[in-house]
Parts: sequence; structure tokens; C-alpha cells
Amino acid sequence: MTKFFVDADGVYLGGFDGEGVVLPENGIEVLEAPADARQVWDGKAWSAPPAERRMVPKSVVQARIIEAGKMSQAYAALAGNPIYFARWFAPDRPEVYSDDPDAVGLVRALGLDPAVILAP
Repeated sequence: MTKFFVDADGVYLGGFDGEGVVLPENGIEVLEAPADARQVWDGKAWSAPPAERRMVPKSVVQARIIEAGKMSQAYAALAGNPIYFARWFAPDRPEVYSDDPDAVGLVRALGLDPAVILAP
């Protein structure tokens, strides 16, 4: 029978089953595993599963900014900050999280709605 353990902070340590298995030192046994390993045990129940972070292709964001007539302002804002520019145009990162603080800030600075422009 599988036994499930958390640490003193309620962080899930895993499920352990079988002979010769070394159980976690100082682990606290709980009745069931969480639905998501990032959940935390509060002594009675698991916390809510964390919200899934959604990604949106940067090309889609750019197309929406172009449609809104704000691409020149967006480019100027990115060009004015070399770090943001490098992050946005990194070829190995074609997507951005829809809740990325820098992306949300840029969209708001353009006077646009992040929920629309950064929607997946």
C-alpha cells in the first residue's frame, strides 16, 4: 500500500510503496496524494491547485498591437530598454506568459487591455 508524505511545511514529498523503500526522514504521513505536487497540506486538506500559467505566441501579441495601431509606440518602448528588447526578441523564446509583468506593463503603457492583447 502506498504511503504519502509531506514535510513540516506541508510540502509534498511523494508516495512510497514496496519493501526496502526508505521513507522520508521527519516526513508526515497524509491520507492521499495531492492532485498537483505543488499543492500544500495544511494539516487537514490540500491547498487549491495552482493556476496554470498560459502562454501566448509573441507573434500573436505583435499582431494585436499592430491592429490596435500601437506598434510604433511598442517598438519605441522596447528599443528604449535594452533588457526588455533582448527578452522580447530572443529567438529561443517565441512565447510569453500571459501574466508576465513586463508584458502586462508594456501593454498597459500603450493604453491597451492586457486581457485582450495577451489572451492565448
